[in-house]
Amino acid sequence: MKNYLPANLSPAQIERLQQLEQEFAELTGEPLVLIAYASRNDKTASSSSVQSTSILK
Repeated sequence: MKNYLPANLSPAQIERLQQLEQEFAELTGEPLVLIAYASRNDKTASSSSVQSTSILK
């Protein structure tokens, strides 16, 4: 994972990622955490990032 950094996500994107976590958790019956990474080689990647983690109950 050396070529990837946590993705720089907006609050709306983080919210959508959390919704997807919930949807996939319901489909699989298991708690899941989705993590977004951006390629270091991508010219739009930023050195500042927002990382989202959540625990599904």
